[in-house]
Amino acid sequence: MRLENRELRSILRARSAEIIDGEGLQAKLRTNRNLRVKLGIDPTTPDLHLGHVVPLQMLRAFQNAGHRAVLIIGDFTGQIGDPSGAATVRHQLTPAQVKRNERTYLSQAGTVLNLRKSELRHNSEWHGRMKSRDLLRLLTHFSLKTVWEREDFQKRLDAGQGVRLHEAMYAVLQAYDSVAVHADVELGGVDQKLNLLAGRELQRAVGQPPQDIVIVPYLLGLDGRKKMSKTAGNTINLRDSAGDMFGKVMSIPDSLIVNYAGLAAWLPAADVARLEHRLRSGENPRDVKLAVAEAVLRLYHGPRRAAEAREEFVRAFSLRVPPRSVRLLRMSPRSYTALELLAVCGVGSKSEGRRLLRGGAVEVDGRVLVGTEPRVPIRRGSVIRVGKKRFFRVR
Repeated sequence: MRLENRELRSILRARSAEIIDGEGLQAKLRTNRNLRVKLGIDPTTPDLHLGHVVPLQMLRAFQNAGHRAVLIIGDFTGQIGDPSGAATVRHQLTPAQVKRNERTYLSQAGTVLNLRKSELRHNSEWHGRMKSRDLLRLLTHFSLKTVWEREDFQKRLDAGQGVRLHEAMYAVLQAYDSVAVHADVELGGVDQKLNLLAGRELQRAVGQPPQDIVIVPYLLGLDGRKKMSKTAGNTINLRDSAGDMFGKVMSIPDSLIVNYAGLAAWLPAADVARLEHRLRSGENPRDVKLAVAEAVLRLYHGPRRAAEAREEFVRAFSLRVPPRSVRLLRMSPRSYTALELLAVCGVGSKSEGRRLLRGGAVEVDGRVLVGTEPRVPIRRGSVIRVGKKRFFRVR
């Protein structure tokens, strides 16, 4: 879908948390010059989730407007680990682990981005060949005071957690990525702001025009409290089955419906406004959430499977008519711990139960259980899903 630059400007206004320098970027767009728009992703896990997709969707919007999408695979920086927002030192990956994760990242990123029309780069191209003297020369452009005053580093130091020197180097290396590809614009999340600014300043220091920065907001996870992340166990993964993805979207708190309509479903601003109006008018939030869940699935599973998943969800949970494969359970109506509940459902070990919970594979009445949760209320007629195909109904 071809976008005009004016349509892109509208998307930027609606979907960005902050733009630096906003006036500079608008001036660039008015020239109708094809911009080089950079997004870097470190392949630290084998799965992308909907939180990762937010900057990818923004990059696709630039691509649809005729600009050059430059996707940098952080195969070098991924071995260090981005310290942004981390409470402890991140586990360092081996080159083999990064390479393995990269294969699944690209196939999943391709569900959003047109990879054939993208410039795909690896930052090992330049970091892997950089000599010590070149690295030291690069470091002359950065102040130790600036690095040390980072809020995330200060929090760790105040809590008695160490900060390793290699972590302070991460922003330097990511900044050089912008120099290496001559980025006009860089995209990133709210927690990436300091890294993005470092790239802008380094470009200015070496004589390149400084990149403008488009910062996209967080997508909160299923718990409605924390940023969506594998660590928090609150993700909706791109590789989730249609049924699992639909059920997870339906489990979000009602307060996130509008947020998910814009960032997870990437609906046009006018459609988001209509959904918000439906909620303000007193419509049942469940019905509005059904529309958002179906819109999310259309992006990753196609219109036909999205409609089928909606029908299956309504039949299985909203109308309390479970799938034909459902098993009946005799349980006293009360609250159970998540692990107690899984034991009743035949999950043989606590470690297996924790694995299922971390993967978002356990639902009660359409709500995904996040973590072990202190107590889960169970009543007669409750529908429980364990994994993709095991359904139970409480008698």
